[in-house]
Amino acid sequence: MNEKPAGERKERVGKKWDYRSITLTTVASFALLCIYYLRFPNLSFADYGEKLLDPEAILLQSLEVNLAANWSKKYSAEAHLAGTNYPLVEWTEEKFKEYGFDTTIDPYEILVSYPKDHDLKLLDSKGKVVYQAPLQEDVIDEDPTTHNDTVPTFLGYAASGNVTGNYVYANYGTREDFEKLANEGIDVKGHIVVVRYGKIFRGLKVKFAQDLGAIGVLIYSDPGDDYGLTPANGYEQYPKGPARQESSVQRGSVQFLGGEGSAPGDPTTPGYASKPGVHREDPHTSIGRIPVLPISYREVKPILHKLNGHGAKIAGFEGELEGFDYSTGPSKFELNLYNEQDFNITTLWNVYGEIEGEKSNEVIILGNHRDAWIKGGAGDPNSGSSTLLEVARALGDLKKAGHKFKRTIILHSYDGEEYGLLGSTEQGEYFAKKYQREVVAYLNLDVSVSGKNFNLESSPVLNELLFDVAKKLEYPKGGSLYDHYVENHGGEKIRTLGSGSDYTVYLEHLGIPSVDMGFGGGKGDPIYHYHSNYDSYHWMEKFGDEGFVYHNLCAKYLGLLALALSEKEVIYFNLNSYASGLIEYYNKTLEKIPTGWLNQSVSSLGLGKFDLDEYKFIKEVTMNRYVEPMCRMMQMRITSGCEDPETDSDQSLEGLLNHTYHQLKFLSNSTKGFDLASKDLQFRFETIKDLPFWQRIKLHFRIKHQNLALKYFERNFLHLKGLHKRPWFKHIVFASGRFTGYAGQNLPGLNEAIEDADFERFVEWVGILNRKVSRVANRLLH
Repeated sequence: MNEKPAGERKERVGKKWDYRSITLTTVASFALLCIYYLRFPNLSFADYGEKLLDPEAILLQSLEVNLAANWSKKYSAEAHLAGTNYPLVEWTEEKFKEYGFDTTIDPYEILVSYPKDHDLKLLDSKGKVVYQAPLQEDVIDEDPTTHNDTVPTFLGYAASGNVTGNYVYANYGTREDFEKLANEGIDVKGHIVVVRYGKIFRGLKVKFAQDLGAIGVLIYSDPGDDYGLTPANGYEQYPKGPARQESSVQRGSVQFLGGEGSAPGDPTTPGYASKPGVHREDPHTSIGRIPVLPISYREVKPILHKLNGHGAKIAGFEGELEGFDYSTGPSKFELNLYNEQDFNITTLWNVYGEIEGEKSNEVIILGNHRDAWIKGGAGDPNSGSSTLLEVARALGDLKKAGHKFKRTIILHSYDGEEYGLLGSTEQGEYFAKKYQREVVAYLNLDVSVSGKNFNLESSPVLNELLFDVAKKLEYPKGGSLYDHYVENHGGEKIRTLGSGSDYTVYLEHLGIPSVDMGFGGGKGDPIYHYHSNYDSYHWMEKFGDEGFVYHNLCAKYLGLLALALSEKEVIYFNLNSYASGLIEYYNKTLEKIPTGWLNQSVSSLGLGKFDLDEYKFIKEVTMNRYVEPMCRMMQMRITSGCEDPETDSDQSLEGLLNHTYHQLKFLSNSTKGFDLASKDLQFRFETIKDLPFWQRIKLHFRIKHQNLALKYFERNFLHLKGLHKRPWFKHIVFASGRFTGYAGQNLPGLNEAIEDADFERFVEWVGILNRKVSRVANRLLH
């Protein structure tokens, strides 16, 4: 007999039973697939690949009728400071309803300041008033927006106060500018600081001055920043010509946007939504304690003239203000600066409009804010508001034509953006889990038109799509919109996002891919009167966008972009663009590292320590129950994405940096394969009628798996603890610059550590980047 030993017979019986189990499981799974197929109509593949409607053609045909001027005139006809114009809220909701959207008005209770009184006097050494600034803009007969019910010149969240002191000119008020003053022995403590607009967000000018002991700040617009389009160069001022109106004043917020310790949104509810009954905190981590006023360049001339010959003259501090030699002071004269504002918890209203798609858990959001600092706001924000309504109208026509949207599209009209991204931030915090679960991408409009030069800023996963859509549209001056963009920007270059508009909460707090778009001014274009009474309908139709041609083009672009994201079966992201961007940001960061750091040991810094809270956080924000389920138990090394390499052996920073670079290259290779798979799946879907039934079912689940990875890809780069001293900013790749506000900083954790000369923190952030990149690269291979 050739009888096998008992142990072997037992093993074969087990194997036989395993095969039966697999067979039974396969049959059961196929039965469930059939039930699933019959249950859900979107799995009826009979008509897939056969377009009964051409949604792009219908949308573009709808937008051949251009109503943007109508909406611009409506929005800019009356003052609409945040929280002050409920009829305009209702009107916006009515328009969304008219175009077939299901609507919601979503209120928040937020700290907002409103102007009450202000004054500015120039005093001689005996305290005599030698000049009193009017602090108001001229009325222009031909511009109705400037006539009645205008908003006073003021700065939102500027502290109330009445201060008197000598003053110092501090150029743009950047951190570097204040350092240059200090190097010249000029101390701003106890003085009023005069700065010009530009370079950085105005709120950070105030923060830096306050931190150095200044008692007040005055901010003006210098003609030297107007690209030579000045009266001194022969250009007439608005309304006769394209130059800046000399009485124009830039209002704005002086919230500490992006600065250390601060966060956008309601200063009293950092990180959580301002709904009734919530706990409120001291707002002064995000807003200042010293009074601040904005002023025109005509009004500031008598003040700055008194500095001539006093203090230092610093290279780079020069502008083109007539009669001022750009001496720093301090002055022999004094300023009496008075500002009084009412600070109140005020109701602000967001308006939403939704068209539900077949994939209701995959959402595209198109957003724009509605509030403006002035009665007009034809550029900021209501060129964007007009564009959004045009897109709503076109999508509504598409819905009427019988088109069934694949993904849900939601329009957002925010209140309070101007004060500090209030409406968007609060709703982003309130719906954080829902948005992280459902939102595929956020498309932002702010100033959609203030000139003729097309600009884009985005998360790199969207770059390929942004260019593809631009190739479909004609630019008014010839060629395609893509040709114009490439020529204007020196190639296929799209900047990354910083802050200053409503995309901030989506990308930098929630990890949702975002894009900001619009046509802006450039050299030779008429000066855009940002946040001034002259940002009016009259300026827009005469100088900004005659015939509202660029409003219409922006609506076409945004509409096609929304359709491309909504209608492709496989989400139209390119992950390799993101990976390539990461390598670029990393290499630029390496150039800034002090050479003395490279040979220092990193072995004792706990790089391999597993963070269970971080693990749970990433598991939650990527909505994946199976993210390396054995990671904590196995404490696997970097090759499986959970721990840094060889952290138990001696290693220099240079070795760790090289390993991280190889992990970034690994991610690049992984994304190339993943992108090819995405394109292949989309092609298979478009030719699905040629596939047998069972392959259609298989394809459905492959696409579903691919879309989950695409949808949550950006979320992988969030960090639970957030940035150093800025925990609200959770994205490790993109963030508002802490010293710039508007401008973004790539790989902020690494770059901030270099700026602070903090070696251990730098190593910590290399470890964070290393782990995240390695884990994502490995996941994409499975």
